[in-house]
Amino acid sequence: MKIFLVSFIFILFSISSFGQLKRTLFNTNWEFQINAADPVTIVSLPHTPKIEPLVMKGQFLGEAIYRKRFDYPLEKGRHLYIHFEGAMHTATVYLNGAPIGTHVGGYLPFSFDLTSSLKDSANVLEVFLDNREDPTVPPGKPIKDLDFYYHAGIYRNVWLEEVGGVQIQAPYFQTISANAQIAEIKLDFDLKFDPDWIILPLQVEAKLGETVIQLSNEQFVDSTNTIVYKGSLKMSTPKLWSPTKPNLYDLTIQVIYAGDTLAKKQLKVGIRKPELRSDGFYLNGEKLFLSGTNRHQEYPYVGYAVPDNAQKRDAQLIKDAGFNFVRLSHYPQAPAFYEACDELGIIVMDAIAGWQFFGPAPFELRCKNDLRTLILRDRNNPSVIFWENSLNETEMSETFMLEMNQIAKEQLGNNGFTAGWIDHPSYDVFIPARQHAKAPNYWAGYQPKAKAMLIAEYGDWEYYAQNAGFNQTQFADLTPSQRNSRHLRSASEQALLQQAFNFQEASNSNRKGANIIGEANWVCFDYNRGYSPDLEASGIYDITRLPKYAVGFYKSQLLEVTQKPFVQIANNWTELSPTTVTVFSNCPQVALYVNDILIAKKQALRNVASSALDNPPFLFEIKQFNPGKLTAIGLDNKQKVLQSSSIQTLQKPVKIVLELDLLQTGIDTAKADLIFVRAKLLDANGTVVPTNDFKVTFSVQAQDAGLMSPAIQQVEAGIASALLRTETPQTPVDVKVACTALGLYHQVTWKP
Repeated sequence: MKIFLVSFIFILFSISSFGQLKRTLFNTNWEFQINAADPVTIVSLPHTPKIEPLVMKGQFLGEAIYRKRFDYPLEKGRHLYIHFEGAMHTATVYLNGAPIGTHVGGYLPFSFDLTSSLKDSANVLEVFLDNREDPTVPPGKPIKDLDFYYHAGIYRNVWLEEVGGVQIQAPYFQTISANAQIAEIKLDFDLKFDPDWIILPLQVEAKLGETVIQLSNEQFVDSTNTIVYKGSLKMSTPKLWSPTKPNLYDLTIQVIYAGDTLAKKQLKVGIRKPELRSDGFYLNGEKLFLSGTNRHQEYPYVGYAVPDNAQKRDAQLIKDAGFNFVRLSHYPQAPAFYEACDELGIIVMDAIAGWQFFGPAPFELRCKNDLRTLILRDRNNPSVIFWENSLNETEMSETFMLEMNQIAKEQLGNNGFTAGWIDHPSYDVFIPARQHAKAPNYWAGYQPKAKAMLIAEYGDWEYYAQNAGFNQTQFADLTPSQRNSRHLRSASEQALLQQAFNFQEASNSNRKGANIIGEANWVCFDYNRGYSPDLEASGIYDITRLPKYAVGFYKSQLLEVTQKPFVQIANNWTELSPTTVTVFSNCPQVALYVNDILIAKKQALRNVASSALDNPPFLFEIKQFNPGKLTAIGLDNKQKVLQSSSIQTLQKPVKIVLELDLLQTGIDTAKADLIFVRAKLLDANGTVVPTNDFKVTFSVQAQDAGLMSPAIQQVEAGIASALLRTETPQTPVDVKVACTALGLYHQVTWKP
């Protein structure tokens, strides 16, 4: 078949395939059963088969049934697909009793064509899920030995996607070169069409914002009825994407006949050029140190069933802590999280599912297929620059590593970097954990075989187990010591300060390595583990997303994502508080006052644990405790006040205040949402009293909302947290949330 013209093509298609195409969220009114003999409950997605306790000792493993009844009159010449963003981990789908397809793998999307079994009305879709342990399905490791859980259910969004006889597939937007003056971009996509069409002229166009991308259709693949399109564009003064300025463009690809859109694909893309040079990582020609964290997608009680807005709040907390980078450990995560990273300016290391395990066949084949699917899903997200295509802390054969890197390069071209925990020259970036090396130098001075090195985990295991290797149970009886980073938010001030110091010391060590382009601490949020019956508490936020002192340390590091002056006193100022007062700040100087009397004015303390940091902590020695007000004032070098922070000596709680922890994101009224509800015990000065001695009872009055957590919650460091889920409101009914404790009461009302 001959080469087609640039703007117009003549292909065969059915005249009845005109009209508006649809993409419909398919999350509500699902019937759910654990097995066919159980009563049917009506649920909405995302969904988990079992509400788990805050601290898990095993997870739901088994089969579950989801059933959806719906009408869908489909025009002739159209196809209707069902698209699952994620379901754990083997899904078998039937429509009206006919088998539609089976998908294996719990972390990546899959779609099935429903057209052949679809009726105009009274359709019955059934999804049979099985998340029982299977060593052939990545991550594959038995739960009792796994460092995380893989939670059950259809735990992400489901969509109905209506398409015509011509479909836009596999678009790939790449930045070839970029600086402030000019950028060169490249666009590839496929046009796939049904074979039984009449001949009509079609217009194919692509736009970046309002700028037209010049297209050429260079190849026709006859066996698949596919035309391969390629486009290019040189843009003057582009708005580049970076952590400081995460500029996004609308990319629109359309197939048009006589003014009617037959197919349309819209993406949010960013123009950015990452490079690995001999002296570090560069973005858009500027050197950038990657300061980041690791994230598990688990929420308390609901596991992985985390709606889009809650995913975005996690990204916001990562950004707010001062990070410009996140490693997604140890599996692909929800599309909404990547979208938030695009919008906020957080560079992402994507990862295939795997941890300390290589399973029997077809495990290896599934790893390779997962990598292809992962890259195809995420390669247009400007935030995703690094691809962890190795199995974390797993022995892998030379052949496997070479083949996985070949797959990645074929899918990515030169628009992303592969990463592996084994130092092999086929990887672009070597990503060891700090504990994989030995104290005191760790990785400082190491010359990697890969192009660059990034410390993928630090701050936890090397302090917990003294470089014990990978045996997670060998030190199960180890008494937490002063060196331990694993401390709940309810721990003592000294323990939380020690955790912050461990992250400080380790980050300082990492930055001494000339070949180290970045780091990611372990971990952002506390989480549950299969092999241990307690929370992994080295998170800088607790499992309910409340900050520990370590967040203040990271906020004080003056990176490109934290330009505002910052001051935080890491002390409660009670008789039990340390008299060495730590202040985290990015200001040149800090003055500390007790009851408005100056104690000292200092510059940051530089020592062996802070010599390479941008902003070491400020330490003030106070001879004796005097109750009252402790104030820290951040100053510039001309003694101008930049920022201040004050705390008051605590009194007994006299008030309870209820808050919805929405961050900058409101409650989602289009689909389900999860919001932490905070009950804070305050003293007469309005200070949170960091007690662990009381319980709070929560209640909710609403038609479309309810608690996912137990109603009675323990106060932890003065705050009790409940988890509220809201559904798509059928009518604008108020949601009333109330709490009681110590005879105190407070209520808030949310109006959708």
